[in-house]
Order: sequence, then structure tokens, then C-alpha cells
Amino acid sequence: MKESKLRSALTAVIDLIWAGLLWLLCSLPLVTLGAASAALYYGVVKCIRHERGRLTASFFRAFRDNFRPATLLWLLCLGWLLLGWADLRAFQLMGVQKGDILYFMSRLFFLPVPLLFPWLFAFVSRFQNTVFGSLKFTAWLALRHAGTTLLLGAELGVFLLIVWLLPLLLPLLPGVFCLLMSFSIEPVFRALTAEQGGDDPWYNE
Repeated sequence: MKESKLRSALTAVIDLIWAGLLWLLCSLPLVTLGAASAALYYGVVKCIRHERGRLTASFFRAFRDNFRPATLLWLLCLGWLLLGWADLRAFQLMGVQKGDILYFMSRLFFLPVPLLFPWLFAFVSRFQNTVFGSLKFTAWLALRHAGTTLLLGAELGVFLLIVWLLPLLLPLLPGVFCLLMSFSIEPVFRALTAEQGGDDPWYNE
């Protein structure tokens, strides 16, 4: 029994690392980061948490199926971040000091993306909607579950901080942090699936 549990734990760790490597590989063009993130969430939840299906096959199927909406949503997020960066850069060139309210407001411009990011691509991996419908619904979820949203944002911030300080750990972290975030997201999605009469057996186990 102990050997079986140890084997399962080691398999899960290897799968998490492999999922992170798949995410990193598929995110390299940058424009595909959204589709890779949706595929990562789907693969981690289905294959590692629920032990259903094969990870590689599930990852690439989710990557393919969600490519268009996830890519468009990521490009919207990226555009927002670039606009925020340009705004911040403009204030710096104008000599606005870091303590000024305008400088502070320009920093807040970045906030919606890291707060919505975990919800957005997890949602795309599990539910069908239009691009703007997904954006609007996940914004509503983020507001409705504000505490969870802040927790997810903090987890994403820790991930980025670790990568910034120890970039060599990047291949090892995406799967682990995706699994960690899923423990906050899944209860919300399970309730949502039940409300909609969902019939995904593996998802509601």
C-alpha cells in the first residue's frame, strides 16, 4: 500500500513537471500563451487531479480546441498590459514622481490582468462561450468571489516572483502552481457546472 501511494505521488510529480514543460514549449511564441494556459489547466485537473486520460493527449487536444478563443483573450490581455506599460512610461518621461497619485493610478492599470488571468483561461478550458462572453463572465466570477480572486492573484504573484529570482526553476513551476490554483477554482466551477446541468463525470468527482 505504501509503495503504491509513493508510486502515485512520484507519478503525479513527474506529470506536473511534464505539464509545465508542455506549457513552456507551447508558450514560446508568446502569442500562444493563452491557449497553452487553458491546456495546462485542463490537463492538470483532468489527468493529474482526477487521473483521467493521458496528459499529453489531453493537453494538446485542449490546446487545439481552445486555441482561437484563448489566443484572442490573451491578445486582449497583452494589449492591456502594453497599454499600461506605455502609460507608465509616459508618466516617467514627464517626470511624475513615484509618490504621486498619477503614478499610483498608472500602476493600478495593470491590476485587472493578473486578477482575471487564472479565472479566464481556466474558464475557457472548461466552458463554451464567446470571447467577450468569457471575458464578461470571468470578470463577474472574479468580483463575486473576491477573496478567491485575491488569493489567486497572490499565488500568481509568488509564481512570477520565484521565476524572476530563480529563472532556472521555470520549467518546474507552472504545473505545480496550476494545481495549487485549481483547489481554489474547482469548487466554483463545480457549483457552476451543477447549476448548468453539466454531465462531465470526471469533472464532478
